[in-house]
Parts: sequence; structure tokens; C-alpha cells
Amino acid sequence: MRPFIEIRAVFNRNARVIGIVAVTFLSILAASAFVAYALLLSFPSFAGFLQNNLGSTTGFTEIPRPYTVDLYDLIFLNNIGHFWNPVRVWVWIPLIGLFSLGFELALNAIVIGGVISFATLTKGGAFTIAGLAPHGVFEIPAFILEFSGLARWHMASTRAIYAKLSGRKVDRPLLKEEVKDSLFLSTLSVALFAVAAFVEAYVTPRFLGL
Repeated sequence: MRPFIEIRAVFNRNARVIGIVAVTFLSILAASAFVAYALLLSFPSFAGFLQNNLGSTTGFTEIPRPYTVDLYDLIFLNNIGHFWNPVRVWVWIPLIGLFSLGFELALNAIVIGGVISFATLTKGGAFTIAGLAPHGVFEIPAFILEFSGLARWHMASTRAIYAKLSGRKVDRPLLKEEVKDSLFLSTLSVALFAVAAFVEAYVTPRFLGL
């Protein structure tokens, strides 16, 4: 019972951060979907160009077949690669990582919103729901928790650095608690990404009749 109490405490302590991240992420996603839908509806030829371009691109990238471990690995590693990737390690660097965090949040929200509009216009609403909703219910919360974990980490590290530079004592118990919260939220997001990747690789194709 105690682990559940501790988990609840983590969410209570970080409710404001999670709420702000969620509202920001979903707002950008909605705005992106609206703008993309309006643009694609106004310029149908551009939608056709994107569809043909994406079709030719998939031939070069060799996307694995559905119901395979290779597809699962591709999806899972791509999602967590936004944060757990040596190439993007700067997202964890205090101060500098804040800018990267904002960029990653906006980029992911814009891409998801654009994909929703593109799929709806080219394949229809039913296809979009069947193709995105099953894994999206896990993937979007995973992104929100990951961004929240990173935000908490940057708040904690920035506060500690500022205290050091100003000659004040660092509140070590608070710093330790915030770092633990950050790691917990990030780890939970990885677990959700794992579930989302499984659904996208093994369940979503069945809804799409693949």
C-alpha cells in the first residue's frame, strides 16, 4: 500500500507542472491540427504531394512490417529517443536544456497535430481514430509525463545553481526529492511509451485491417 501512497504524493507535488505541460502540449497540438487542416483543405494539391512524398519515403526507410519486434523497437526507440538519446543529451543540461525542452514539446505537438489533420483529410475520420486513438491514449500521456519530469529536473537544478551562485545554502532534501520525482515521472513515461509501441505495432494494424 505504501508504494501507491508515495506515487500519489509524487503526482500531488507535481500536479501544477503536469497540468501546465498538459495544457501547453494539447493547446499546441490542437492549434497545429487546425492550421494544418485549414492549409491542406485550402491547397488539396499539397496534400497529394505530401501523400506521394511520404509513400516514396517509406520505401527508402524500410519501415518494418506490422506484428513484428522490429516495428515495435523502431517505434519505442524513436519515442524515447527524444529524451534518452546521447545525441540529444543537452535536453538534460541545466539552463541550456530548457530551450531544447521547449523546442521538443512544440515539435512533437505540431507533428502529432499535423498527422491527425493529414490522416483525416486523406483517409477519413474513422481511419484516423482507428490508427491513432488506440496507442495515442498511452503515447500522449507518456509525452506529457516525460516533459513534466524534465521540467521538474530543470526547476530543481536551476534553483540549486542559483543558490550556489548567490552564496546561499542548497536545500538538499528538497533537491533530492525533486530529482527523485523527475526520475519517477521519466521512468513512468518510458513504461507508457513501451505500452504505446506495443499497441501501435500489434493492435493498431488489426483496427486498420493490415
